[in-house]
Amino acid sequence: MHLGETCPFILDYKDESGLIHDVDGNTFANHLAAWGAAPYGPFPPTVRKAMCDAWDRYGMEISCFLQSPPVVELAERLIALAPGKITRVAPTVTGTEAVEGAIRLAREHTGRPMILTFLGQYHGESTYLAASASTELAEITTGSTPYAPGLMFAPYPSSYRGAFTREPGSVDDSLVIDYINDWLLRHQVEANQIAGVLIEPIAGELGVYAPSGSFWAGLTAMCADHGWVLICDEIQSGLGRSGAVWAGDLWGLEPDLLLTGKSLSAGGQPMAAILGTDAIMAKTNVHTTGTYVWEPGAVAGALAGLDLMPAAIDNALQLQEIGRQKLGSLVERYEGIGDYRQYGAWGALEFVTDKASKRPDPSTQAAFHQAALRRGVFAISFPQKWTYRLQPELTMDPDLFAWSCDQLAVAAEEVLS
Repeated sequence: MHLGETCPFILDYKDESGLIHDVDGNTFANHLAAWGAAPYGPFPPTVRKAMCDAWDRYGMEISCFLQSPPVVELAERLIALAPGKITRVAPTVTGTEAVEGAIRLAREHTGRPMILTFLGQYHGESTYLAASASTELAEITTGSTPYAPGLMFAPYPSSYRGAFTREPGSVDDSLVIDYINDWLLRHQVEANQIAGVLIEPIAGELGVYAPSGSFWAGLTAMCADHGWVLICDEIQSGLGRSGAVWAGDLWGLEPDLLLTGKSLSAGGQPMAAILGTDAIMAKTNVHTTGTYVWEPGAVAGALAGLDLMPAAIDNALQLQEIGRQKLGSLVERYEGIGDYRQYGAWGALEFVTDKASKRPDPSTQAAFHQAALRRGVFAISFPQKWTYRLQPELTMDPDLFAWSCDQLAVAAEEVLS
C-alpha cells in the first residue's frame, strides 16, 4: 500500500468505535475498516468471545478433513443468505483463493478455457489474479504487469466514466455489452470458448463503480445464451457493505458462483468461501481447501458476525443517505469533483481537471487526502489515483459519519477554491 507515501502515521487502534488514534495522540474517523475486513470495528466483542470459546473447545483443526459443528452451521447460514439456486459452499482462507477456485470450477464445468473479465477490477494478489485485473494495481499501470493466458477483457461498465463516449454527463454503460458482442466475440474469441464471466457487482478499487440495470440485463442474457458461468466477486461488496446482504441483490442477480471474504471474517481470523450451485459443485474434482481453511475459531467469529449483520445493514443505509446528501452536493459546487457515488457504507469522490473532459486529477485528490487528514478523517487514498474512497465500519455512528463528511466538505473548500 506504500503507506509512507500517503500517510506519515504509525497507527494504534483503541477500543473506540469508528475512530483511529496515532502514537502522537491524533484521532481520526476510521474510513478504512481494514479494507472491509473489520466491518464491525477492530474490536467486536461478540466476535472475539466466540473465537476464544471455540479455541477453548475445539483448538486448531484442519476443517476440510475433520469438521466441527460450527463449520456445518456456517455453511448452512451462508446458503440461507445466498441468492438463486446456490446450494453449496467451498471453504477457502482468502479471497484470492476463492477467485482462483471459482475460475477452476467454471473451466471444469464447461470444459472451456477462457474467462471474460473487466478492466480495473481487483481479484487478489497472486500473479494470475493480478493479471485478471489487467494491472497489478487496479485503475493504473506501473510497468510490472504480469500476463497470463486464458483471460479476455472488456471495460468495466460505468454510467459516469464510459469507455466509448466523451460525453460530459451520464453515459449508457450497456455499450459495453455491444462491445463484447460486436468486437470481442467477432474478432477475438468465440462464445463457446468462454467458460465464465468474472465481475465485481461494485468495483471498489476502481472507485466504487457499479453497472446499470440495463448492463446487467444484457450480461445475464449473454450468460444464459452462451452457457457462461456468472461469477460474482462479492469479497469487498458483500455481507452488508453495499447496503444489502449482497451487492448483486440491488439488481436481483442470481450468479452461478458467488465469492465472499473480508467481511465474512467479521474482524476475526481470515475467512473466505465460494458459494455455488449443485450443477457446478456437486460432483467437482476441484480442490479449494487447505491446512488453515475454516479453523473452528475463525468459523465461530464469522457466525458471530452474521448475527451483527442485519442491524449493521440498517445502519449502513443511514450512512448512505448522509453521504449522498452531504458529499453528493460537492459535485455541483466544484468543477474539480466530477462525481460522488455511495452504496451503503461505501463511497467515492472522483477528482477531475474539469467536468467536460472528465480528465483524472490524481494530484488534487492527493492534496485533498492530506487536507482531510488534518481535519481528522482517514480514508483510502493513493497518490496515483483520482478517486478518494470512504469505507467506514458498517456500525459507524451516523453522527460521526456526518461529522466526517462535514470535514471533507471543508477540505474540498481548501483544495478546490
